[in-house]
Amino acid sequence: MSASLLQVFVIAAIVAWSAWFALHRLLPVTTRRLQAHLLAPLDRAGVPGWLRTLGARLQPKATTGASCGDGCSSCGGCSAAQARPADAPMPLVFRPRPKAH
Repeated sequence: MSASLLQVFVIAAIVAWSAWFALHRLLPVTTRRLQAHLLAPLDRAGVPGWLRTLGARLQPKATTGASCGDGCSSCGGCSAAQARPADAPMPLVFRPRPKAH
């Protein structure tokens, strides 16, 4: 019985890590906010020092620049798509296939 219980915990940990990884890849800003929100209680005065250190290490890194996912349009890539009317057709771009050697 204990071997099957251990197997359940290992599989649950793998599934939880995979779900977190997928969320982090698909929704990076949301997962950073969630991670910061969940770790905020570890940065209080009554928390032991080792736990505060662990919480500080697990805090998400501050982003210094704009990324493609935040919608700031600092690179001009997003503004071109937003300037196009909603009913306008998407332009097709044809590229030749690379020749096989």
